[in-house]
Amino acid sequence: MKNEAPNESESKSSVTNIYPSLQTGWFTRDNFMFGLRLSTSHAFFKTSYDYPGSSGRNSGNSLAVNLTPFIRKYKPISPKWALYLHSGVNLAYLRSKMPMEGGTKYDNGYSGGVYINPGVVFWVTPRFALESDFNVLSLSANYVSFRDQNQFNLNAGVTSSISQYFGIRAAWYLQPK
Repeated sequence: MKNEAPNESESKSSVTNIYPSLQTGWFTRDNFMFGLRLSTSHAFFKTSYDYPGSSGRNSGNSLAVNLTPFIRKYKPISPKWALYLHSGVNLAYLRSKMPMEGGTKYDNGYSGGVYINPGVVFWVTPRFALESDFNVLSLSANYVSFRDQNQFNLNAGVTSSISQYFGIRAAWYLQPK
């Protein structure tokens, strides 16, 4: 943002997010899966500002490491298509790093929660599938303790971003369906 007024001001910011994950599951019975997901969320940010009489830069990063045991129940609707109900317990370690004038400030915390959401799967082969969660119909509750704050959140799958409603992922199954 840049103002062309006599008191010229300028500020810039950027954020980069990375979300790698690894998930595994085992079919314990027909159409029933038990699994485990390990995921991380990395956020890197930079800001700079130049105002009359004041200027500066900030940068930092945050990390969340999640461990999520889950269960999934499939309901076949054809030989290649199925609906599923996916539920899990999410446990996370949270950490942020912020450079300060007197040194670097680290904050640590944790979170835990439960969730449930429906989805659809298309099996291309018995071991390879395309999956999509329907977050618009999801329900979740979680507790977060971070930066000397404690929060309890309840979410009911309504969001203003279409990309948060669903996503498509490729899944390779070690066991055939």
